[in-house]
Amino acid sequence: MISSDAFRRIRAVVLDVDGVLTDGRAGYGAPEEIKFFHLRDGHWMKLALRAGLKVGLLSGRGSAANRKRAEELGLSFCFENCKDKLEGFERLLAEQNLRPEECMYIGDDVIDLPVMRRVGVAVAVADAVPELDEAADFRTKLPGGHGAVCEAIRKLLMEQGVLDTILERYRR
Repeated sequence: MISSDAFRRIRAVVLDVDGVLTDGRAGYGAPEEIKFFHLRDGHWMKLALRAGLKVGLLSGRGSAANRKRAEELGLSFCFENCKDKLEGFERLLAEQNLRPEECMYIGDDVIDLPVMRRVGVAVAVADAVPELDEAADFRTKLPGGHGAVCEAIRKLLMEQGVLDTILERYRR
């Protein structure tokens, strides 16, 4: 079981896209690739930003949909086309002035393993491949693209002791 101390050290939420923020499908036929993002995940990413955390994307693929979603939410960073996720993660750390233990990473496939082994809190979405269990500190109950990010961020904010404060504006 991961300690509350590990959660309290987190300063950034780093998200894979395909299979985490989406259900892992990509649609073709229009001029651009089509992806569906869960709106609740987006809202909780905004709540994490309001809590003072950095939130952003680390994707193995590039997509206009990824960039549009990152811009729409005002995310802190958007690293795409990272075929070597660990190399992309190292660049992210340098550019964002972060240490690995200050990051929570959410992934779904074996390409995410190297980063998951390095971070302070590693999360696998419910429908992630079983190989991630060796590195994951916990697995969400909800699958990728269906609220898994919301679930993980909620747990993070709760463990950091800021959830009630962040939600106060909705309780009026």
